[in-house]
Amino acid sequence: MIVWINHVEPDVSRFVFLDRDGVLNRDSPHYIKSWDEFHFYPDALDALRILRERRVGVVVVSNQSALNRGLMGFDAFFELHRNMAAEIRRYGGDITAAFFCPHRPDEGCQCRKPAPGMLRAAARLYPLDPSQTFFVGDKVSDLDAARNAGCRPVLLRRDGISGPLPAHVPIYTTLLDAVEDLFPGTG
Repeated sequence: MIVWINHVEPDVSRFVFLDRDGVLNRDSPHYIKSWDEFHFYPDALDALRILRERRVGVVVVSNQSALNRGLMGFDAFFELHRNMAAEIRRYGGDITAAFFCPHRPDEGCQCRKPAPGMLRAAARLYPLDPSQTFFVGDKVSDLDAARNAGCRPVLLRRDGISGPLPAHVPIYTTLLDAVEDLFPGTG
């Protein structure tokens, strides 16, 4: 597990877990391997700014098997992450921490979603109650990871809603809509 910590003691009242690829940025079946391939969804930057304004700590939780598949090196991985965090700050948002699993599915680690390892590690590091913490993801493995860690799963379906949908899970088509609904403003 790779852990990036921006704030050890964040000044926030709540937390949210967010997947990266498919939630913050456009995903690719060929993996996101460099900053040139990383493209934010425009609403994601607005959503991250609103989360900061509403004192919600953002913890990114993401499988990144391109590392152990040999498709990208650690230098490119950390450059992409630094650029992503800088762009989020430039738009007024913030990331409290990020947890990444570099393992391939066949490696059987306990951090790769749907295993709850990354979520549990974050819950040990920060004063968050998993049962009161949403995890917004775009894949079934995200929903399963949320359930396995005792979190509240939320599905983001950016391509529109079609096909079989999980029961009893809030579903949104943009991260901004999810943030506005799950963390309403006070005025």
